[in-house]
Amino acid sequence: MSVLKKEFIDRMAENGGITKKEARRGVDLFFETLADYMSEDRKVVFTGIGKFEMKTFKERTGRIPIGGAECFVPEHRKMKFRASERLVDKIEGRGK
Repeated sequence: MSVLKKEFIDRMAENGGITKKEARRGVDLFFETLADYMSEDRKVVFTGIGKFEMKTFKERTGRIPIGGAECFVPEHRKMKFRASERLVDKIEGRGK
């Protein structure tokens, strides 16, 4: 089940003891800053959380799922996130 931005902001405000307006500003500012660094092709590393980076995928021949016809997939870039072991452990209940 997905969490909407509004729900995330509500919980962030509650957990942080701040207003929803302050939480919204923090979330928006975080993603604006992350996008700035990604557009500069820089890695963003948060110790204990993970790493964000842009990855380039080479052009290739793909298949259309319906019918299986071949198609050309051009070179493109995607933002990748790799979670740290500490974050994965916390999510899975193994961490502190």
